[in-house]
Amino acid sequence: MDMWTITIIGVSTVFLALISLSFVLMLFRFIFAPRRTVKPSAKSMAQATPAVTTSPDGTIIAVITAAIAASTGHSAASFRIASVEAVGGFNTPAWGYIDRLARAVHGRQANI
Repeated sequence: MDMWTITIIGVSTVFLALISLSFVLMLFRFIFAPRRTVKPSAKSMAQATPAVTTSPDGTIIAVITAAIAASTGHSAASFRIASVEAVGGFNTPAWGYIDRLARAVHGRQANI
């Protein structure tokens, strides 16, 4: 075989491997795509959804009080929890939430 035949066979092998790899990756999209489910109607959702309580029960307050007392080192009798609210709408780690609070308290140019 001459050198041009070997070169053409080598280059075509590489391109065929790349094309087959792209097809395999395209198949992954169909294999691992999230399944579409039928969304239930609002009437069935109203029946299936339990009632949501607006105020936390005593055990949640006790756990929050114990966590604050343990992290600050003060006794639980030295402070009072006035209200507990669920924070929704953010999928932020704790450090991002703390930074957001610090900026709200100390202004936009907070350097902590």
